[in-house]
Amino acid sequence: MKKIVVALALAAAAIAAPAGAKTKVALFFDTEDYTCDRSNDAIRDIANLLRGEGVRGNFNIVGYLALRIQELGRRDVIDALKHHVLGSQTLYHSRHPDIAELCDAPEYETAYRLTALDEARAFGMIEGVFGEGRCMFWCPPGNSISPAAMDVYSDLGVQFSAGCGFCKPASAGPYSDFITRAGNRHLGLWYFNQYHLPYSGIFHLESMLPRGDGRQPDCAKAFDRLAEYDFAGLYMHPDMAVKTEHWDAINYRGANHCEWRKWKIAPDRSPGDTSVFYERLKAFIRAVKADPRFEFTDIGQIKASLKFRRPITVSDVPAIRASLLADFNCIRSPASWSVADVFQACVKLLRGESGHTPGKAYGFLSRPVGASAPVEVSAADLRAAAAKIDVSTFIPPQIEVGDAKIGPADFLFAALEALETGAEKVTVVPREQLGSFKEAPGIEKMNIAKSWVHTPEFADAHLSERLRLQLWTLRIE
Repeated sequence: MKKIVVALALAAAAIAAPAGAKTKVALFFDTEDYTCDRSNDAIRDIANLLRGEGVRGNFNIVGYLALRIQELGRRDVIDALKHHVLGSQTLYHSRHPDIAELCDAPEYETAYRLTALDEARAFGMIEGVFGEGRCMFWCPPGNSISPAAMDVYSDLGVQFSAGCGFCKPASAGPYSDFITRAGNRHLGLWYFNQYHLPYSGIFHLESMLPRGDGRQPDCAKAFDRLAEYDFAGLYMHPDMAVKTEHWDAINYRGANHCEWRKWKIAPDRSPGDTSVFYERLKAFIRAVKADPRFEFTDIGQIKASLKFRRPITVSDVPAIRASLLADFNCIRSPASWSVADVFQACVKLLRGESGHTPGKAYGFLSRPVGASAPVEVSAADLRAAAAKIDVSTFIPPQIEVGDAKIGPADFLFAALEALETGAEKVTVVPREQLGSFKEAPGIEKMNIAKSWVHTPEFADAHLSERLRLQLWTLRIE
C-alpha cells in the first residue's frame, strides 16, 4: 500500500506548475443500491473519507434510496452526506419503465407527464430526507438520456446534469459523447436548459478496486491524459466498494426480474478488499491535490461561478447575424447565446419590445420544414407572424409569413436582416433549418435501443430524435 502512495506522490512532485488554468476535477458517486443495507455503509465510509481529505463529492442519489436510508434509520449516512453536494439519479433507476422508456411515448406531452410524476417524487424524497435545497443536479441511470427528464428537472429548478456524455478520445458503444464537446475544452455545455458535465472515460475510480491478477491502474499515465482537459468528472458506484456485482444487473437487466422489495442481493466483496480500495482512493485524492495541474471542484462551486445571462437587444443584431451567416451554430460573441435564444429575441424585437433576457429555451417537436424555393416576404408580414408566435414553448416547425410558409431558420435570418437593415422586403432562400451537430456529434446518430438494461420492447423510436430536435438550445459557456 505504501508503494502506491509513494508512486503517486513522486509522479505529482515531478511535474512543473502549468502556465494556464488547472484541470478541474469533480468526483461523482452514482449512489443507487436500495436493495442491500451494506451498500449504505459504503456511502457513509466514502463520504467520510472524502471529508477527511477536504474534498466535496457529488452524490447522485436514487430517490427511492433516499427513502430507504430514512426507513432503515441510517442517520449515520444522512450525517455523512451533509458535507457533500447531492443530486438525483431518478426515482427507481433501472426499474422498468426507466426514464428512457417513459420518454419514448409517441406524444411528448405524455412523456413529460409520466416523467414528471416520477421525478418530482424523486426530487421530493431527496429533499425530504436530506434537506430543502440539497438536490442540485441530476444524472441519468446508465445511458438513459432523456430530453423529457431534462425538461422536468429544469422546471424543478435543477440546471445541472452529470453523466449525459462520456469524455473520451473517441466515442465507444452506447456510452458515447452524446452531450460533450470534442476535447471538452470547457467545463461542459448547455443543452436543452441543462449544463451538462460529462463523466470521463479516461480514468474510472472503480479501476482501483483489487483484482485477482494483482494489477493496478497506471495513475501517472491517467494524470497526463486527464491534464489535457479543462474538466474531468471521475465517477464510481459506492456499492461496488462492498459488492462484486451491480445490484441492478441481477434485478432489472432487460425486465423486472423480482417482485418489488423482494430483490436479489449482489454478492459481497471481502472486507479486506474494501479496505484496500479505500486506501487507494485516499492515495489517489492526495495525489490529485499534490499535482499542480489539477484542482478539485464540485457542482456547488460551478453553480456559484455561473454568470447572469446578458440580454439581447437590437444593437446585438449585426454581430449575431454575421456570426450565424458564417456558422449556423450557437453564438459565442458578444455573449453566450443559443440559436433558440436569438429566435426568441427576434420575435420580441419584431413585436417592438426592447430586448430579450434569455431564460428557458426550446427547440422543436418535429423536424423543421424550410422554404423549397426563394420567396420574398415583407417586414410587416414578419412582424405580424411574430405577434402569433408563442416563445414560451417549442418552436413551430413551419411559420406562415404573409402568403408564404417558411421554416424557422428562414424566419430567423429574414428577421435579423430586417432588424439590421430596416429593409421592407427580404428574400428568403432555401437553407438548412436545424444546423450542425459538430459541437455535440454524439447526438446526431444517437440511438440507445438494445443497450444497457433496457427492455427489448424499448425501440428508441422518439427519444433520440427529440434530443436532436433541441439542437437550437445548445450553447457554450
